[in-house]
Amino acid sequence: MEIAMANVHVKTKTISSANVIEVSAGTNCPQGGDAGHGGVTYFRMKDIGATAISIKVNGRLIDEEVREIEVIMRGDTESETFSEALKFAAQVIEVATSEVHAGVRHDTKSI
Repeated sequence: MEIAMANVHVKTKTISSANVIEVSAGTNCPQGGDAGHGGVTYFRMKDIGATAISIKVNGRLIDEEVREIEVIMRGDTESETFSEALKFAAQVIEVATSEVHAGVRHDTKSI
C-alpha cells in the first residue's frame, strides 16, 4: 500500500557515536480528523554504519538484516499519540541510561 506523503515536511539528522544512524521525521498534521483527511506522520531510522537493529512486527522477529525502519501514522490523533509515545520512550531510556552510569540497578523485562 502506497501512502500519500503530500505536504509532509521531513527533517533529517545524522547521529554519530560508535555507530551512526540517520533519523528522519515529519508531519503535515493537523489535517482535521482521521486518516481519511490526509494527515500523515513519518518516522525513519536508517543504519549508516555499525548499528545493530532488530525489530518485531506483530510479535514476529524480522530475521533478515535490518538496515532501515519506517513508521507511518495516518490521522491527527495518531500523530499526537505517536509523538507522546516517542517522548515517553526517550525519557525512559535517558533516565535508565543515567541511572546505570550512576550504579543504580533495575528490574528488567525480557523483550
